[in-house]
Amino acid sequence: MLRYFKGSSLQASGFAERVWQFRHRHFVERFGWEALRKPDCRETDIFDTDEAVHLVLEDDGVILGYSRLLATNAPHLLSDVYPEIMGGRDYPCEKSVYEWTRCVAEPGARLCGVEASHMLLTGVAEFCLSAGIEALIVETHPKLVNLLVSNLWDVTPLAAPMVYDGALVVPILAVPSPAALASHHRGAGINGSVLELVADASNPVTGQTLTTCVGHAHTGLVAEVSYA
Repeated sequence: MLRYFKGSSLQASGFAERVWQFRHRHFVERFGWEALRKPDCRETDIFDTDEAVHLVLEDDGVILGYSRLLATNAPHLLSDVYPEIMGGRDYPCEKSVYEWTRCVAEPGARLCGVEASHMLLTGVAEFCLSAGIEALIVETHPKLVNLLVSNLWDVTPLAAPMVYDGALVVPILAVPSPAALASHHRGAGINGSVLELVADASNPVTGQTLTTCVGHAHTGLVAEVSYA
């Protein structure tokens, strides 16, 4: 299932080294992001701070997918690494708006009868709704824009697409909703929550206890989905 860690809790969980290696294997070795290559094959950066949100899709300790969310009211990629792709335009930088980065799933992997990529995207939508994250800024390929729109996310381009480091990139604002989460459930055959939260997990937005917005866990069987 999809597990949530904030900042140093990832290290305490024992997943950190596997996450850094997973990120390096996919973003450097698979996608060819050579600027991120490290001799120790661990992909980390200055944004892996105590405020970073790590979403780890795992099955019996094996990582099948990963995504990171960064608060936009603190340094993040669009503010500090490639602000030029905004072409001088402003974008939301608020406590309830996060930047969605490093999202990748193991090709062909399945978990509870569902493709890992679908579990990961569904989990990101569910986490945002559970935490009260109102929107995500994403610097991405237009293909993801089409995927989000087809799943009823409210997507607004923030600037024109441009070629950055050899790839086409467009910055967008993506707003999750219960309708979008339900669309992910229907399309992927997910019948409940994909989040696995530890007791007293802290909501990164409010600081209070984080609880899922879906009534029961995904079981891999056909069932009605209830929303809290």
